[in-house]
Amino acid sequence: MRYYNREHVEQALSIQLAIELSQVAFALQSQGKVMQSVRSIIPAPDGRLMGTMPAYISEGKYSGFGLKSVLVDFNPHQGAASHEGCILLFDEQANGEMVTVDAGSITELRTAAASAWATHLLAPPQATRLAILGTGLQARKHLLTMLAVRPIEQVTIWGRNPTNVDQFATWCAEHPVLNNITITIAETPAEAVSDADIICTVTAARAPLLHLGDLPQSCHINAVGASAIGFQELDPAIYGAVEHYVDSQESCWNASQCLQQAKEKGYLPSEHLSREIGELGTHIPENRPKRTLFKSVGLAVQDLVFAREVLHQNQSNPT
Repeated sequence: MRYYNREHVEQALSIQLAIELSQVAFALQSQGKVMQSVRSIIPAPDGRLMGTMPAYISEGKYSGFGLKSVLVDFNPHQGAASHEGCILLFDEQANGEMVTVDAGSITELRTAAASAWATHLLAPPQATRLAILGTGLQARKHLLTMLAVRPIEQVTIWGRNPTNVDQFATWCAEHPVLNNITITIAETPAEAVSDADIICTVTAARAPLLHLGDLPQSCHINAVGASAIGFQELDPAIYGAVEHYVDSQESCWNASQCLQQAKEKGYLPSEHLSREIGELGTHIPENRPKRTLFKSVGLAVQDLVFAREVLHQNQSNPT
């Protein structure tokens, strides 16, 4: 068995490549070229979750079987990975070996890259003001990926834990890529998003942090953190007032409590009002609505595409 760790992943996958791979994965999803089960979750009494995500990609460069198994800790120590596990690639041809790739680093990158791809398609081209709700690894990775698709000049951050907020702000101040960007700290989520062009919610909130009245008249939202039942970042009314896209119809309606409540309360009378981001292809919509939203819960097809790209690059450039 071959194993590719975090270092291998980071060497193989740049942010720009990860964004391109996101488009590939979402296209496979929406073109019906992947078979994948809804994520199976086993909860532990301490709040952690174990998720299992199998998939089969039927054609193309990334075709084959794979399985992601990951342990999710919604309250990791600052700087620690919230996702730990592995991605198994079962049917590689080289010597019939099974291949294992670190799931934590893949999840961290592919989640933020998916938001960046959606932002590329949906956010105003000259969006310069970014709000991030959350302070963990996803908050940091989202900040870096947003810089790859929009000319960000100002970032406002918010988090529940003041210590974590300060550590995130310090990281921003010390990161060389962020030297010319203004970083501010907000006291409340509403304050953080009040003048934002792009909003990324990457928290483990169990009740809505944002309400419709908090949003500016024009913005794009990447709703990332609430990817399992029991977690919620947005008030359901928001979904009735934005044009929204999902990574997968089946997965999001199964795992997003916010979407389910939006339907129950009449804000979304039909599940068919959701569109998959992959349906857009590489087409940037004309006459973009003032408010757009991308809801993601994470898909096995993303993990397999990213993991196989790591494998392909290491096969081409063996160390």
